[in-house]
Amino acid sequence: MFDTIGGDALARSAAIVKPGGVLVSISAPPPVTPRGGRTVFFIVEPDRSELVKLAQLTSQGYLRPHVGAVRPLAETRAAFLSKRRGVPGKVVLGVPPAGLPT
Repeated sequence: MFDTIGGDALARSAAIVKPGGVLVSISAPPPVTPRGGRTVFFIVEPDRSELVKLAQLTSQGYLRPHVGAVRPLAETRAAFLSKRRGVPGKVVLGVPPAGLPT
């Protein structure tokens, strides 16, 4: 489990980690250790090459983010509000290729 939110979501995340799994957080040290698992906290520094590796792992099926909705960049406010209304998964903001209308 990879937590980027923290707070109550991080505290609840330990319950869904499988035995032998890892709860990783970039927002705060996990307050609860998963049963039969472990926790990792680290501070994130922007690193383009690492983001490219993560994108490759996702494309290859090794990472499977749960996407709840995809919204155009122009609808950022609505996307933020949909997360507050309990849309499960990540809300992704789509950015059109350069030169195309939004």
